Amino acid sequence: MTTTLYQIELDQTSVNCGMSYVVQLEDCSFIIIDGGYFTTGEEDRLYRFLLEKSEGTPVITAWFFSHAHQDHVGNFIQFMRKHGASVQIQRLLYSFHPVNLSNMTGDWKSSDPATVKAFYQTVDEYCAGAEKIILHSGDTLTFGELTLDVVYSYQDLYPEPATFNDYSTVIMTTVSQHKILWLGDVAGKAAAVLLRNPERLKCDIVQVAHHGIDNHERLCALYTATEASVALWPTPDYGMATKDTKALSMELQPDPAFRYERDNMVSFSFRYLTPRNVKPAT
Repeated sequence: MTTTLYQIELDQTSVNCGMSYVVQLEDCSFIIIDGGYFTTGEEDRLYRFLLEKSEGTPVITAWFFSHAHQDHVGNFIQFMRKHGASVQIQRLLYSFHPVNLSNMTGDWKSSDPATVKAFYQTVDEYCAGAEKIILHSGDTLTFGELTLDVVYSYQDLYPEPATFNDYSTVIMTTVSQHKILWLGDVAGKAAAVLLRNPERLKCDIVQVAHHGIDNHERLCALYTATEASVALWPTPDYGMATKDTKALSMELQPDPAFRYERDNMVSFSFRYLTPRNVKPAT
């Protein structure tokens, strides 16, 4: 099969943010990016998607987490607790800044620190056989035909005080020379660090940071530095970021690379995109 990226539509009933992407590799295994909020039913929808795209037990080659906010790791927690025994998960990729969890009590959905504690508990209890890879800037990992480069991690900013968003891990994925820059929820402080080395930001496709919220001067400069021709927008149903906006942002790509599937899920087949700096065949 052709390597395919899926932007998963999320249920916006409980929260107006979240981010869930799935890359299916040529061997039919998956790389998941974040996964979304803990809205009831999201875990079932993600599992059904993986099952429908698999022949037998779904194999998750790697599950990457940009940062530890609830709308990025919440669905992972409930997914593993409910469906963990029905999938094969091989690796977890993350790099979370230190959070004091010693006195954290109460429901895991009550706060971001409580969710972080539940994340680690879920990893220990439900992912014992998976490799845990703590990411650092400069790391390069290869999964089949996909290469993952770590462009920025919280260590590049810490211990300077910052939000969970500015501690997002930024990665570049490459498949057949097609580069996608995944920004998570980075904001001004992280953008300033990233802009110190703009050559590392050049890509074909860029994920819009923080769901399109707070597109201030530094983030706009960051998008300009990428020279990307396509934007991936983890789109909630509010304000300037609507489902229609998501579709319009993808019209920047002239080839019919993107297609809508059911539930407003968007898929992209890497075979259609002319790679950066590669002349099309004549």
